[in-house]
Amino acid sequence: MKANLRLFWMKLHAYLACFFLPFTLLYLSTGVLHLFDIHGGNKNHYEYQIPLENGWPEQELVAKELVVKLMAEHGHLPLPDQYYTEEAMHDWYDLKKEIRFIPATMPNHAKVIINEHDLWKQLLFIHKGIAGEIFWILGVFFGLHLLLSALSGVILVLKMPGLKSTSIWSLSVGLISLILLLSL
Repeated sequence: MKANLRLFWMKLHAYLACFFLPFTLLYLSTGVLHLFDIHGGNKNHYEYQIPLENGWPEQELVAKELVVKLMAEHGHLPLPDQYYTEEAMHDWYDLKKEIRFIPATMPNHAKVIINEHDLWKQLLFIHKGIAGEIFWILGVFFGLHLLLSALSGVILVLKMPGLKSTSIWSLSVGLISLILLLSL
């Protein structure tokens, strides 16, 4: 490998590693703690009941109007952008909070539940890719970085005569290990 090309791969490897180190630490810490069922929680939790004059609102816009009015009265605006629905439930969420609109036990009433997420839960949402579009895009770029970082390291080491045979052996053991684990 020519010196200029080797220097290019070394710089690419180093600069990408430096840029993505904070992301690496975030994904490692949240991933490992998630394995131990540590998920974070809510720093604030609020519940309100509101009367439903026209019955349960099936459409998001009708439910949204009721929820935004209540949130404005209690200082909880803005309503998150991302929306999810199931039968008899409207849910708006983002990185910072989640608002659920569900039927209350009292007839012709609904319950609005507002959960403001703590920092740990926000970091876990980033890890899972549900913290918003920008974090999803950064997660994709982080995955590409991991691939490029591994490839650049392998390319560099395979072009160094003193390390080539050990590198091929190590690469083979890694591939065989993956195949064996996938066959379990």
